[in-house]
Amino acid sequence: PDDDSPARIMDVLHDKKTIHKLLAVIKLINTDIERKFQYILTKVWRAKEIFDQEGISDPGQAIPGYNMARLVSLFLCEDISQVDEILPIIQRVVSGNGLDVVKTKELLRNNVEAYDEWVAEIDRAVKGAALMLGPMTVTQSIEESKISPLSERIDPSLYQGIPTAKELYKTLQDKPQLPL
Repeated sequence: PDDDSPARIMDVLHDKKTIHKLLAVIKLINTDIERKFQYILTKVWRAKEIFDQEGISDPGQAIPGYNMARLVSLFLCEDISQVDEILPIIQRVVSGNGLDVVKTKELLRNNVEAYDEWVAEIDRAVKGAALMLGPMTVTQSIEESKISPLSERIDPSLYQGIPTAKELYKTLQDKPQLPL
């Protein structure tokens, strides 16, 4: 893959030697950012391990509700004990009824170590997810009106003396040395 491809970026993210060097540089600049970046990377690496363990190489393999609940449970608490709590949340979203914010926050509070430290950020993220995954009202379809093009509605005599695009191109092709 080329250097800009998502696959190449993922290769760099999963190369722990490179990332540890990057973290050392970030730590020199700002230790708080380094700590947060380290936490996020640890979770990204954990997600990749889970996908590898479960044999998931394609997003379509995670789509069935039970598989998705199993993956989320493995990610949150490193076992499948939370599948029965996660599955109704996923089914509610899939059925178009939106994200259950209260149950989602409760699930995160019980399983995320840094919940108390990042409560405001997690709250915003859950509310944003609820907005994105929430039910939407269907708008009325727009009826197309039968209106003729403007060029057909205006009197053609108004165009007298104005060259057409075809005439302009022909003139420019006939005289390629015109200073433009």
